[in-house]
Amino acid sequence: MNGPSINGREELPTHFAAADLPIRDCVELTAGLASYARRHGLTQVEVSGPPAIGELIEEFGFDEVRFVDANGKPAADIPAFPRTWRCGQRGLRCLSEQLADAARLPSEADKAPPTTLPGGSVMRFARHNRLGDALGIVTGLEHYCRDNAIASVAVTGSPILAEVVEAFACGRVSYVPSPSEAISGDAIFARSSWSLPWLDRFNHAVTDTFGGRVRHRVPPLPLREAPTPSGQEDVVYCQLDARSSTPLPRQSARRLLNQVAAHGEVQILGGPDTQDYLGDDLTYVRADLPEMVTRLLSCRLFVGCDSGLGHLAGYLGVPGLIVSTDDFETTWAFFRGYASLSVIPLAATELLLP
Repeated sequence: MNGPSINGREELPTHFAAADLPIRDCVELTAGLASYARRHGLTQVEVSGPPAIGELIEEFGFDEVRFVDANGKPAADIPAFPRTWRCGQRGLRCLSEQLADAARLPSEADKAPPTTLPGGSVMRFARHNRLGDALGIVTGLEHYCRDNAIASVAVTGSPILAEVVEAFACGRVSYVPSPSEAISGDAIFARSSWSLPWLDRFNHAVTDTFGGRVRHRVPPLPLREAPTPSGQEDVVYCQLDARSSTPLPRQSARRLLNQVAAHGEVQILGGPDTQDYLGDDLTYVRADLPEMVTRLLSCRLFVGCDSGLGHLAGYLGVPGLIVSTDDFETTWAFFRGYASLSVIPLAATELLLP
């Protein structure tokens, strides 16, 4: 039976059917269902789906949630691709609201309206001019145009936008150097939700601005012309940029570099600022985007922080490690869509590295 509403709706769902979710999403969903029940004053909710959910309910003692093999009553579906899940209390509140919405049948008001973004529009980016921003902007906009049948749009601003458009397979997004008129892309980017994975953020921001269909879990764009590495190099590329908003403490960075040196030659991706930060006794590499792509595709491992090069490594499927020095929850949310990268907090490196 559905429970009474405490937020203006006639009733809230208490029966849920989960899709075949990865284990980490099962963990979040189980905690989210318990939080949902407590938040809305429900004695117990029922869920069917992967057996791991039942095991997690028992392991963590979530009395508010009961696992069943199959629901005896109509259940609200929980899709395999959550919209804005992330670990932590903010994520549980967000997920709780999504679960409350899950039982609503689609109405005319819920259907995505046609996009109002005119084909041929140009978006100017003056502030968001770093590699990570450019990857998210071009990717999100390309998928938005495909999903909403927009033939073409363009971006302008930083040269890195032009490099990303040139390097990756964009069929609907181009770069123009000096348009006569342009929409403020920075204003649209400012609407991005920090609760979304990095590649989803601009896609959602454009949808919030112009309507239309939104995509969840935006996939990376493939390279326009993938280079063929001559073979795997015995090189570990490290990107611990001093200009990052979340740089590693110098002592921790040096210890980390000493450890990874046991697995291959260490080369640092960075310029003079990074050299001043880490010291002159290391090998430094600076390269344009095409050369950087080639280097990353041939290396043994990538180690970095929350940065554009970290996102590029994730795009390319390079095996690697992202060290979070700020808010682990935020860093993990940004990088969770990259299967080849693992995110660990700085404290973990202090424990794991002798």
